[in-house]
Amino acid sequence: MGKSIVTVGLDIGSSQTVAVIGKRDEKNGALTILGAGRAPCRGLKGGVVVNIPESKVAITRAIEEAEEQSQETISSLLVGIRGPHIETFNHRGAINISRTDKEITEEDVDHVIVNAKAIQLSTDREILHTVPQDFSVDKQAGVADPVGMEGSHLSVDVHIAVASSSHVSNIVKSINLSGFTCDDLIYGVFAVGDCVIGEEEKDLGVALLDMGGQTTNIVIYADGSVRYAKELPIGGELITKDIAYGLKTSFAMAQGLKEKYGMALTNMVSGDEKIEFVAVDGHTPRQVSIRALTEIVQSRMEEIFELIHQEIQKSNYADVVPGGIILTGGCSKLPGIDKLAEELFRMNVHCGRPVSVEGAAEIVMDPIYSTAIGLLKYRHFGEWSKSNRSLGQPSMYKKFKNWLDELL
Repeated sequence: MGKSIVTVGLDIGSSQTVAVIGKRDEKNGALTILGAGRAPCRGLKGGVVVNIPESKVAITRAIEEAEEQSQETISSLLVGIRGPHIETFNHRGAINISRTDKEITEEDVDHVIVNAKAIQLSTDREILHTVPQDFSVDKQAGVADPVGMEGSHLSVDVHIAVASSSHVSNIVKSINLSGFTCDDLIYGVFAVGDCVIGEEEKDLGVALLDMGGQTTNIVIYADGSVRYAKELPIGGELITKDIAYGLKTSFAMAQGLKEKYGMALTNMVSGDEKIEFVAVDGHTPRQVSIRALTEIVQSRMEEIFELIHQEIQKSNYADVVPGGIILTGGCSKLPGIDKLAEELFRMNVHCGRPVSVEGAAEIVMDPIYSTAIGLLKYRHFGEWSKSNRSLGQPSMYKKFKNWLDELL
């Protein structure tokens, strides 16, 4: 029997925390999900900690639930973070190879990536990730792995994610107060992309929409790597608020109606079935037709997709996604959301599912857990260099090469 490595991924989402525990068989590389837990969190707003004690409680509850399911005890976490404080951009680094033999080494690759990271940041900003996109040797672009090649000039295009140091510190503090240590911090949307997008799709070009409660993250992949990422302050809670205001009921009741009866397209509704609910006073009975409820949902989803479409157009990468759009996140569970997106974007749309992951279907197939599962895949197959907070990490080239080897 091959040895198994047990890991936990903790997704600090826009309004809840999600934990997934999994193991990888060192012999065959299979990743199996053992258990999961989640907890709503009033200490989070858009992925940013606004109340450390509340965040601590939610983290503890999510992990305890995952531990109970998996029968594993966890001490350290791989943590996915998000929020408006994170920004990403493309940058380039270049070095000259002055040695007589001109053969490019691992150290040269590390050196050129460090060169690409040499950017001016304010004192409250730090680099979270540096993701290599393409290498060039003597102006020959499109080199996947330059080690062993000969040349006098090496350059690299990278995608850099930068985060607020204070926001990151508050997340780490919440985790430590919960009794756990933080192994590494990952931009959550990069992790979910690694979970639900296959390498052929990344090569062809796709746009990922990770739709949560309070935020939607857009990531565009082309030629095998991240080219653009953006977070928008829009998500499924807007639909819930519209239902609450429109039907004059509580937020909790509106959320329940959305989850049980909500659909993204009115043409999915047959007949004029009525559903009962309670008004905001907590006792007055009310009725609404499923068609009327769906009209509220569809109207808001059309607005959300229009804002996303505008952002993709502004990215200058709208023409490099022939593979279409992949939906994930809790909001993507809304029935018919992929069909509505196809109508509005006029391209292929499908809901993403984890690639090369085994385990309980109710966890693996639920998009709420995709980011946390992606964190486990990052730990085992990850392509990104660790955050600057990590100590003693392998060289950037070795991590990049390990990821590349997994693809071959």
